[in-house]
Amino acid sequence: MSDHRTKISRRSVLKSAAAATAGALCAPGLIRKAWAAETITLLTWETYHDDPWIAEWSKANNTEVKAVRIGSVDELFSQPFSGAVQPDILYIETGSLPRFKEAGLIAPLDVSKLPNASMITPKLDWKTYASVDGDVVGVPYNWGTQPLMFNADIVKEPDTWAALWDKQYQGKVNMFDDCTITFPMIALSVGAKDPFNLTDDEFTKCEDALRKLRGQIRVIARGFDDAATIYAAGDAVIGYCQNVAVVTSLQSKGKNFKYTLPKEGTPTWIDCAAISKKGDRPIVYKFMNDNLTAEWQARFIKTSTNNGVLNAETARKAGLDEAAMKVTNLLDAESDAFWKKLVVYQKPEDLDRRLQIWNDFKAGTL
Repeated sequence: MSDHRTKISRRSVLKSAAAATAGALCAPGLIRKAWAAETITLLTWETYHDDPWIAEWSKANNTEVKAVRIGSVDELFSQPFSGAVQPDILYIETGSLPRFKEAGLIAPLDVSKLPNASMITPKLDWKTYASVDGDVVGVPYNWGTQPLMFNADIVKEPDTWAALWDKQYQGKVNMFDDCTITFPMIALSVGAKDPFNLTDDEFTKCEDALRKLRGQIRVIARGFDDAATIYAAGDAVIGYCQNVAVVTSLQSKGKNFKYTLPKEGTPTWIDCAAISKKGDRPIVYKFMNDNLTAEWQARFIKTSTNNGVLNAETARKAGLDEAAMKVTNLLDAESDAFWKKLVVYQKPEDLDRRLQIWNDFKAGTL
């Protein structure tokens, strides 16, 4: 399990990430610009808000936007408590929205201030998943699947999560460091009836599955770029995919990687823009609303190979060509049959219990 990169037993991910972020925020290049009347701080993901887009919007709106990029939902939750970051907008998957609301990290959203929410594909029943205790607390910015990815030169296309436990791939399996969005896959793999409401017996099966999986993994990824590096180096040939952008990134480098939706069901996220109490300001709503225009979304989809929130017809009208859509799920999403293969993240029954099991898995004490 030794490697020069991140080791699976790492317990200091969040602490080191917080320190790195604090240092980055103090860097001279990020000091508030003299021309900026206001500042918006984002806690966002890799590929979501490229610096040129931010600079363009900032200048046009006399507002400095600072993007702090995170690598996991657990890190996203810890950052506001670290003191290093005071975000206005946080990009949170639907299953974690209740946790963030209960912790006082996000506030109810006034959807009437986001007229461009009408651009969101009707295939996303987003208000159902983005509502907590009767309040809408987020608006979708992007959605996607977390499928099984593999090196097609080595692995014959699998149709089950069980492939991750196949001994022929021992030491060549990759996972990413995020309990919140990894545990549901483990639950699906053991046949849990509801991967977000496990019985004690199903928890025991998950523990056993993770115990056996640990021997399959050499390194654990800390984000999209880290995962792509691990696969490109040949240190993994199969794994749980954090974002299909990892696959398309490898393909762009000439690597024969593909992904598939296993028969047990594929965890699916809807990342929503949520505001903190500090972020409940007109300029913040304007930024969020502008991020939902067809033009912004089409650029985001084409550049990142993410799905964004547009349907295929709207994306075409915004200038997205068929080739760009084929590397996303936009065309697949037109079919109701496709959605039946997906399992959208919801609030888990006992996150603390899941986190403890996950930490024991990483530490090798499970």
